[in-house]
Amino acid sequence: MIVTLTANPSIDVTLDVPEFHPDEVNRAVSKCTDPAGKGINVSRALAKNGVDTAAIFPADPVSGRWLELALNAEGIDTLSSPIAAEIRTNMIIEQANGQTTTVNEPGPRLTPHEHAALVATVESVLASKPAWLVMGGSLPLGLDSRLYRELAEVAHSLGVRVAIDTSGNALSDVAHAGVADLLKPNHEELEELAGHPLPTVGDVTTFAHSLLRDSGAAILVSLGEHGALLVTDHDTLWAGHAPVTVDGTVGAGDSCLAGYLSAYQQAEVEHLDSDASRRLMVSTAVAWGSACVRLPGTTVPGPGDITINLVSVLESPDPTTRVEEL
Repeated sequence: MIVTLTANPSIDVTLDVPEFHPDEVNRAVSKCTDPAGKGINVSRALAKNGVDTAAIFPADPVSGRWLELALNAEGIDTLSSPIAAEIRTNMIIEQANGQTTTVNEPGPRLTPHEHAALVATVESVLASKPAWLVMGGSLPLGLDSRLYRELAEVAHSLGVRVAIDTSGNALSDVAHAGVADLLKPNHEELEELAGHPLPTVGDVTTFAHSLLRDSGAAILVSLGEHGALLVTDHDTLWAGHAPVTVDGTVGAGDSCLAGYLSAYQQAEVEHLDSDASRRLMVSTAVAWGSACVRLPGTTVPGPGDITINLVSVLESPDPTTRVEEL
C-alpha cells in the first residue's frame, strides 16, 4: 500500500481556450473538473495502473466531500480529517499551442485543532505500516514547514519509507534534515533550494549529492521535456523519452513520482538487483510523466498511455552537458 498526504488539496477546473488574450473576454470550448493536489494526483495515477493506494487530506463538508466521492469513484480509499473552511479550487487555462496558465487559490487556514486532527489521521494510517508515505504539495495556512519533517520521522520510526515532493520552505526543511528516502524536486525547485543556477548535469548531481544523508536515499530531479536525473549514493542515471506532442503539463511531475514508486514495488516483487532496479525506476518515472503531458487537463495516464519502450537510459551522463541539451 502506498499512502499519500495532500495537506492542501484542490479541485482543478481546466478550461480549454484556443487562444488566451489577457484583458479580453475569452471563451472556453470545454471544461474538465478533477480532484487534485500533488499527493492526490500520485494516488490517482497509481490507482489507474492497479497499484494499491489511499489518500489522506483535510476536507470540508461541501467541496471536500465532492473530492472524497470523486476519488472513491476512481477506486481510491480516502481518509479525510474534517475542516470548516472550503478547500481550494484552481483554474487552469490550456491553449491549443500547448501553453498552460494556472491560477492557484491559497487554500483554507487550518485551526490548531484541525492541524492536530490531520496529524492524528496520518499517524493512525502509519500504524498499519504501509510501504510508502508520500507527502506532496504546498502547506495550507495554519501549518508550517516542520509538518513534513515531523511526519517523516514518525514514518521512519515505524519502518515506513518516505517520498516528498514539495517546494519553498517545506522543501528546504526536509532536504536539509535528510528525512526523505526519495526527494522529487524539479530543476527549478532544486535551483531555488541551492540559491543559484544549476545549468549542467554536474551542477545538478553535485548539489543533489550534498543533500543525501543516507546510503539508501535518492533524489529524482524532473527536467520537463529533458527527462529526469536519478541521483543516488551509488550513481547518477538520466532517462529521456522520445519527443511527444504536449497537450498540457499539469500533474506530469506527480505522474513521474507515481511511476517511480510503482517501479520500486515491481523491482521488489521481481527481486531485481540494485542496478536493474534503478534503471527500471527512472525509466518508468519518465514514461509515466511523458504519458501525462499527452493527456488533457489533469487526466492521469493508464497502462495504454505509457510507452516505456520509447525511454532511453544513460548511466553517468557527462557532467559538463547542459540540462537543456539532454
